[in-house]
Amino acid sequence: MFGYIEGPDHLAALLPRTVGQKWYRAGRTGALWGIGHGISVTILGTLGFALKSRINLGSRFGKVLHGASHCLEAAVGLSLVVIGLMGLKEAREWGEEIEGMADIVPTKSLSAAGVDAVGDHVTEVKNRSVIFNGLLHGFSWDGAPSLAPALAVATWRGNMAFLIAYAAGTMAAMALTTTLIGEGTRRAGAIFHRPDLPQKLSLFSSMLAILIGVVWTGFAFF
Repeated sequence: MFGYIEGPDHLAALLPRTVGQKWYRAGRTGALWGIGHGISVTILGTLGFALKSRINLGSRFGKVLHGASHCLEAAVGLSLVVIGLMGLKEAREWGEEIEGMADIVPTKSLSAAGVDAVGDHVTEVKNRSVIFNGLLHGFSWDGAPSLAPALAVATWRGNMAFLIAYAAGTMAAMALTTTLIGEGTRRAGAIFHRPDLPQKLSLFSSMLAILIGVVWTGFAFF
C-alpha cells in the first residue's frame, strides 16, 4: 500500500484539501486524485511498452522526451504551490469563521465550516482540479521506477493487467489515506477540545505544500 502513497509531492498535494474534512469528502478527494494519477500512469505504461524497443535517449525523440519530463516535473511543483496558496486562503477564511462562531458553537468542527455552503459548480471545479493534479503527478518522472514491471512483461495482457491493478490500488490507497487524515484530524480537534486544530493543521500543510512545490520546481531544472 505504501508504494501507492510514497513521495512528499503526493501527500503535499492532498493534505491541504483533506485536513479537517468529513471522511466521505476527504475519501472522495483521494479517490479522484487516484483516478487522475491512474489514468496518466496507464497512458505512460502503455506507451512505454509499445515503444520500449524503439526509444533511444540519445536520439532526437529521446531528447525531446527528456526535455518534456523536466517541464512536467516543473508543472507538478507549480501545482503544489498553487494548492498551497489556495489552502492558505481557505485556512485563513476558516479561522475567521471559527472565531465568529466561537461564542455560538465552540466545538463545531472546522470541516463543516463553509463546506456545506459550497455550490455545486464550485465543488465540480474543485473535483476537476484534483483529477488534473493527479494526472500531472502521474506523468511526473519520479514515478517511473514503479512502472518497471509493466515494461518488463512479455505480453500486452500482462502489461494491461499490471497497469489496471496499479491504477485501482492507487485510487484505493489514496482514498483510504485521505479518509483517515480527514476524519482523524476532525476527531482530534473534538477530543482535545480544540476546534481550531484542523485549521492549524491545514495552514501548516498548505505552507508545506508551497515549500515542497518550490523545491520540486527548482530540482526540475537543475
